[in-house]
Amino acid sequence: MKFAALVSTLSFVNLASVVAGDWNQWRGPERNGVSQDTTPIADAFPKEGLKKVWESEFIPSNEYGGHASPVVSGERVFLSVVWHERVASETREIDSEVMQTLNFRGTTPELEKKLEETRMNAPKLRGEKFDEWANQWVKDNLNEKEQINIGSWVVSRFKAGKNAIGLQWLKKMSDRQGKPFANAAVFTKWLDDEGFPADVKEKMISAVPNTVKVAQDVILCLDLASGKQVWKYAKLGKPSGRNSSSTCAVVDGKVYAALSTELICVDEKDGKLVWAAPLGMSGPAASPLIMGDHVYMAAGLAKAFSKADGKLVWEQKQAKSNTASPTWWQPSNGKAQVVINGNNALYGLNPADGELLWTAEGGSQSTPVTSGDWLVLYSGTEGVGLRAYQMQTNGKPKAEWSKFWMTRRYTGSPIIHEGNVYLCCGEKHQCIDLATGTEKWVVNEVNSTITSPLLADGKLLVYENNGTHLRMVKATNSAYEQLGRAKTDALGCSSPAIANGKFIVRQKDKLVCFDLRPTQ
Repeated sequence: MKFAALVSTLSFVNLASVVAGDWNQWRGPERNGVSQDTTPIADAFPKEGLKKVWESEFIPSNEYGGHASPVVSGERVFLSVVWHERVASETREIDSEVMQTLNFRGTTPELEKKLEETRMNAPKLRGEKFDEWANQWVKDNLNEKEQINIGSWVVSRFKAGKNAIGLQWLKKMSDRQGKPFANAAVFTKWLDDEGFPADVKEKMISAVPNTVKVAQDVILCLDLASGKQVWKYAKLGKPSGRNSSSTCAVVDGKVYAALSTELICVDEKDGKLVWAAPLGMSGPAASPLIMGDHVYMAAGLAKAFSKADGKLVWEQKQAKSNTASPTWWQPSNGKAQVVINGNNALYGLNPADGELLWTAEGGSQSTPVTSGDWLVLYSGTEGVGLRAYQMQTNGKPKAEWSKFWMTRRYTGSPIIHEGNVYLCCGEKHQCIDLATGTEKWVVNEVNSTITSPLLADGKLLVYENNGTHLRMVKATNSAYEQLGRAKTDALGCSSPAIANGKFIVRQKDKLVCFDLRPTQ
């Protein structure tokens, strides 16, 4: 059977309600990273750089606004943001931003002890000789995963020597996250009671600001042609930092957004609230999937809400996840299911009642992609990696092939196109034959690590170097063909949107629109 025929005739959203060229939800109209837009994209980027159409007003990101991706419906651009600000306060609070400032990384007690003993007794070497010693220590004492994740951090602590803050004090600070102190005096007393040395105590007092974060749950609607704000929905929210990175979905005239503590539905025309429902957790990164009468979410647990009024329809306690977004799978046996890539496994659920239909190896932050009887995911679970499952007649998937390698993050989502699987993250760009698992081409040491690519007009568009640049690659299995590379200064953890040849990028403080169409 040709792979083109394998593509399900049932869309993730009612295509009758989606304008051709829309990019109306996470990973596009069919949640597979493939644009339905027939607008041609230039075969090469201009030498002078991408043509900028507009840029929006200020929009925060990272700890102050998360990493949600933009979407496009009709002539409008939408973005959901938990919008943080700092206000003066007597309260002193240790949060993830403070711990990042202090450069803390959690380790096992055994490794922590070994690191600190080595740091305090490091040899008196300089320059290249010290680097050689430190790098060799990392190779000799850390496993492959630890080397990738914390190797450079370990070396930096060795270089700081006795001037580095002890890990035992950093861990005490980290353990107090989410437990604010009433005022500076209470914070200082806690530092004294815990026995912080005077010099370390001074650094901790300096690191914790005299402000606290407040947040609003925001949905922005901008004009696609100009980037001007059409409307803004805002409601008091709860500070949730970069964890709140859910991408909204626009379906049947409504905008659905998972924000700090609530799933919110507003009218697409004017942003007026239709309903709000508690998520049961703070700040999911997973994006809502709207199908039929339900809104499906991974919000701590897999959940389904009523599309009409937001009431909780079901939740599945075994399917735990809040980062990877739900996927709809319609195999040839006709039994549609919601797939959740959970924290430690892959789950197939009955869309009507949440019944657990099957469990398979998987887990991580990547959103699976489906095509007919095939499902492909990317997982950090040992031995899984990039894996293809095929649905069997017994209603359960079977693993057909896997490509596993050790890398820092297992976050980007794959694309299935014309019988090929494309994955552009984990420091690799690769094309794999879907049916056989045969590698068509693999390019190593490409600095694409987090974001998910999109495919438009036969071209893969993928961020590299944490979003600073966009690479364009021809979507073919014959050979790796790079068509262009251009600067975008994008937010690396966000993914772009495309509509009618307009490429919408989220930067750290705004949205920017580039025109990718051929020059007239």
